[in-house]
Amino acid sequence: MQSLMRNDMRLGRAFVRRSMLLLSLALSVGACSHVPVSSLPQLASLDLDTADLSVLRAAVRAPKEIAPVPGGAFVSMSYWRQGEEGRKTTVQASLEVEADPRALAALKEEEREGQRITVFRLTDEGRRKLEAARSEMLALKSDELAKGRRLHGSLAVSAEGCVRGALPAGPLLLSTYLRLKPGGNFVPLIRDVDLRSLLAQAGSDETAMKACAG
Repeated sequence: MQSLMRNDMRLGRAFVRRSMLLLSLALSVGACSHVPVSSLPQLASLDLDTADLSVLRAAVRAPKEIAPVPGGAFVSMSYWRQGEEGRKTTVQASLEVEADPRALAALKEEEREGQRITVFRLTDEGRRKLEAARSEMLALKSDELAKGRRLHGSLAVSAEGCVRGALPAGPLLLSTYLRLKPGGNFVPLIRDVDLRSLLAQAGSDETAMKACAG
């Protein structure tokens, strides 16, 4: 069950395309419609070109009844020449749940009753794959700049989710976070967006969500 709600925001010299833990259908919203104002300066200071990908962490806060699907989380890096977004190159790298409790501890202040926070990191293979893709992107970027043209890039984080048990009544609030600096804070990307409202906007409801296996 795919979660493909994505937003775009410029991050240093690249774009970050964010995905929250959604269920079964693709949704799109405006880039800044749910981004906390306090996050904007922090996001502007991040630079994907030079970031240490081994410290990249993505996190999702969702109702505890919504669980991540093992092997269902990914980072996708895309890049394209100016005016050629339809011919973009995309590389997908696997994420895994972060086992180090210190990563979750860094989100202590974001804990909420009835909600679960899951932190993801790149797998070793995923990190190597993403680093290779970034090297290719930077080489092409250098060539394009020499020709007076720009190269655009994006980083997408997506995670599959499932439902375990009965969902609570009322709003199903979802938040997402990103960390690209060693020992840095998690930057809120989307905070307390109601999944039920988003499903309704897409002409659906929670019956579209699949139950977790086992």
